Order: sequence, then C-alpha cells, then structure tokens
Amino acid sequence: MIKRLLPLLVALLSFVICPAPAFAHAVQTDYQVVANTLEVQSTFSTGEALEGAPVNIFSPQDETKPWLQGATDASGKFSFQPDRTLVGEWSVKIGQGDHGDILTVPVTPQGIDQQDISAAPFSAPHWWAKQMIVAGVFLSSSLGTTWWMRWRRKP
Repeated sequence: MIKRLLPLLVALLSFVICPAPAFAHAVQTDYQVVANTLEVQSTFSTGEALEGAPVNIFSPQDETKPWLQGATDASGKFSFQPDRTLVGEWSVKIGQGDHGDILTVPVTPQGIDQQDISAAPFSAPHWWAKQMIVAGVFLSSSLGTTWWMRWRRKP
C-alpha cells in the first residue's frame, strides 16, 4: 500500500515545492515625485529591470482610453507629468500579461499628492487556467503511469 502511495506523495510534495521559482518574477514598482513629475521604476523581485514594459496612463475623465502611452527604459524607468486641470485619481498601468503593477495617483490643482499614491494588484485574470493545465498534465501522467505499470504486471 505504501509503495502505491509513495509516487502520489512525491508528486503532491512537488506541487508545494516547485511553485517557489514562479514568485521570483513578481514586479515591484518604486516611485517618487520630483517637480510634480511622477518617476517610477519597475523591477522584478530578482532586481532585474522591467525593460520595455508598456505603460498606460489613464486620466480621471476617461478610464478606458489611455491619456498617455509609453514604455519603460532599459532600467525600468518611466516618468510623466499629469495635467493638473484633470483633478482626481489617475491610473498608471505598467507591464502586461502576468507581470506588472497598477498605481493610483491622486492629482489635485496643486499637483500630485504623493502621500496618497497606492498600488493595486496587477490584473492576471487567467492565472488559474495555467494551473489547471499543469494539474491536468500531472493527473493524466499519473493515471497513465499507473495503468502502464498494472498492464506490465499482468502475465
């Protein structure tokens, strides 16, 4: 009985241990306000720059059409100066796919309110689909191996 459960236990343990490298690609965005210009720098948690990542900036008046579009430079930096006449919360979306950050930047008639800038989780709506593919491959290979080993034992 234990011999039959050992491969299953090893496989389950691998699911717990193996996902760790996936977290190595989390994105961290640091920011500062200099002369009413928001300067951001995005890096992976490994320290590598998020080079060439798309940046979309949305004004409070239109959250569907970007007010400004650009990309991070070789060191993961991007800067912009919002229009002070468009008062409210601006959205800064950096990255694409599963890697990126979203900043909410409040702008007043005096400029950027650095104290109230906040970060939101980056939208990666289909992460579960990748997990289901991995689980499906694991399940089918486990069942296939079990079937093959039973088939070989038959005289």
